[in-house]
Amino acid sequence: MSELFTSAEQMQKATNYNQWTFEQFEEYIRGDVLEVGCGVGSFTKIITEKSEFDSLYCIDISLPAIDHIRKKKFRREIKTECIDLINVTGSYDFILCMNVMEHVEDDAAFFAKLLDLMKPGGVLFHLVPSHKFLYSNFDTAAGHFKRYTKEMMNDLAIPSNVKLIKQYYFNPIGALGYWLVYKALKSGNINDTEGEIGMFDKYIVPFSKKFLPLSNPVGISLISVYEKIK
Repeated sequence: MSELFTSAEQMQKATNYNQWTFEQFEEYIRGDVLEVGCGVGSFTKIITEKSEFDSLYCIDISLPAIDHIRKKKFRREIKTECIDLINVTGSYDFILCMNVMEHVEDDAAFFAKLLDLMKPGGVLFHLVPSHKFLYSNFDTAAGHFKRYTKEMMNDLAIPSNVKLIKQYYFNPIGALGYWLVYKALKSGNINDTEGEIGMFDKYIVPFSKKFLPLSNPVGISLISVYEKIK
């Protein structure tokens, strides 16, 4: 079993963090939904339990992840497939893509495909690791080609017929902890994190939600929300 798969299973237990993340895109869910990089189904489960939609198509290039998600029971019927994004067809009212593009060397082609799959008036919620200065041994071990800035994301969107609805750095305390562990202490182990995830989820997430604004100059992730022009 891959390290990334194990890491995804650990993050599935971070219920506060997953709920906090879900709240960032909850308002956009509608119609035909495509979840790119569904992993072990952490957000698939939340979406089916808390959102209204017509269809939900969940894809991942990891067969173990797809096999795992197919064994789960969801409140709504979903379609799952082990498939590369480039081979996906159709058009969607809402596309969710989180922590995927950093694994793709040709990010321009990947992002263009995402935009091509949007219906007119459709919304793309996109989340990637942020800030070049945070790139570390962890990123290398996790197969990340890069971490992103707002400028990098917006350059990818320039040639397309989409408008930026919202963009912000997310989870600033997470960025500080990441810098300390993976930059200052230079750890590169992506699996030795279960205790840290539990502590972060129990204490830091509730504090961050209550006291920290969403608009921050730094964050462990960059969130961008795009709407396709009708």
